[in-house]
Amino acid sequence: MKTALTDRAIKAARPAAKAYDMHDAVVPGLALNVLPSGVKRFVLIKRFPGGKHPTRRALGAYGELTLEAARIKARHWLELIARGIDPADEVERLKREQDARRATTLAAVIEDYIRIEVQGHGKHPRQRTADKITTILREILVPLLGHRPITELTAVEILTPIELIGQIGTDHALVRLRARKTLQRPGRKSQPAREQARKLFAIAERIFNWASEPSAGYGLDRSPLERVRKSRLGSSERRDHTLTDEELAALQLAVARLEPPYRQAYQVLLLSGLRLNEAARASWSELEGDAWTIPAERMKGENGEARPHVVPITPALWKVFDTVPRGSRGDFIFSIDGGATPIAITSGLKRHLDGLTLDALRRRAIARGEDPDKVTLRPFRNHDIRRTCRTTLSRLGVSFDAAEAVIAHVLGGVGGIYDRWQRFPEKRDALERWAKFLGTLGGPRLAKVSKAG
Repeated sequence: MKTALTDRAIKAARPAAKAYDMHDAVVPGLALNVLPSGVKRFVLIKRFPGGKHPTRRALGAYGELTLEAARIKARHWLELIARGIDPADEVERLKREQDARRATTLAAVIEDYIRIEVQGHGKHPRQRTADKITTILREILVPLLGHRPITELTAVEILTPIELIGQIGTDHALVRLRARKTLQRPGRKSQPAREQARKLFAIAERIFNWASEPSAGYGLDRSPLERVRKSRLGSSERRDHTLTDEELAALQLAVARLEPPYRQAYQVLLLSGLRLNEAARASWSELEGDAWTIPAERMKGENGEARPHVVPITPALWKVFDTVPRGSRGDFIFSIDGGATPIAITSGLKRHLDGLTLDALRRRAIARGEDPDKVTLRPFRNHDIRRTCRTTLSRLGVSFDAAEAVIAHVLGGVGGIYDRWQRFPEKRDALERWAKFLGTLGGPRLAKVSKAG
C-alpha cells in the first residue's frame, strides 16, 4: 500500500522481526525501509540499467537525509535511469571529477600560467615583466596558497594574506603566515606594502580569470575574486617624484661604481629615458645603424596596443654599448652568462645603488665644505629616473610631442592612431640635450640644487 510519507509517519514506524517497506505515493519507487535493528533508510526500488528485475538501492539513512532531500535525490535518480544511466556510475563519475579538481592545486595552475601566458614559447616572453611576475608567483603566491586545490579557494582565503602584506610588508607577512621560516631581511622593520598588495591582487585576479575559462580544463566555474574590487586594498599610490640635479650628479657617480654589466645597464637607463626592463633586456640584434628598435612585446601596452619603440643611439649611448663585450652564448647585451639570459635588477642591487648614491652625496657635500652627516637621500625608484628625464626635457626646451615620443608615450585620440611617425630626428636631438645636461652635472663646478618638476 502506498501513502504519502510524512515525518510524523516515519518517526512513528516501529521495527518488526523482518525488514519492511513503507512506499511513498509522491515519488514512484521511493520507500522507507525499516530494519529490525530500528534503522530507517530511504531506498529506491526500480529496475536499474543493465538489470532484469527491480532492485532496492539505498539513498541514505533517515536523519542524515530528510524526507524532502530523499524525494529530490530519488527524482534525480529516476531521471538518470530514464536516460539509461546507472546512478552508481554517475556517482562514481562525479567522484572522479571531484578528485581531479582537488588534485589541481593552485601551484600546478600557476606553473601552467607561467609556461603558457607569462613566458610563452617565442623568442621573447609574452609578458613584458615576465621575470618579475614569475618571481612574485613562485616566491609569494605559491608558498601562501599553492597547496590548496584551485576549485576550493575562496575570496576570503585569498584576500587575507594579501591584505596582511599591505599592512606589514611581504617578508614579515610570509613569516607570520608560516609560508617562510625566517625573514629574508632580519634587520628591516615591518612596514606597509600597499602597492605590492595591489600588484599581487592584480596578478592573482588574472590567473583565476584565466583558469576559469571553459577551455582551461581546471574545473573552476568562476573566479573567486570576480566580485572583489581592488579598491578594497586602498587607492594606488601616485608617484611624482623626480631627482634634483644634485641627486642626479650623485647617482651618476654611484652608477659608475657598480660592477659591469649592471653599471652599463644603469647608464643606458639614465641616457635613454626607458623603463627598467626595456633597457636591461636589450639585445644586440635590436641595434642597427644609429637606431635601437625595441619590439612591441617588450614595450608597455595592453590589449595589443603596445608598439615597437625606436631609440636614437646617441654618441653617449654608443660609448656605453662599446664597453660591453659581446657574449658567445646568446643575444642579450647585459648578461652575466654570455648573453644567454638578461641580468636581473634586484631589490638588493637597488639598495646597494642607494648606498653608493648617498655616499656620493656626502662626498660632494664635503667638497663644498658642508657637514656630510646632515645629508640624506630621498627614497627613489628606478622609474623615477625616467620621470626625471621627461621633466628635464621640458626644462631643456624640448617640445611636448618630442619629449613624449622619447619615453614612448603614444598620443591620444586620432593623432595617436594615424600618426606613426616616430619623430626620430627630434628624439635624437632631445636625447643629445639630455646627455649633455647629465655631463654638466658632474663637472668641477657643483650643480645648483633645484627642485625639478
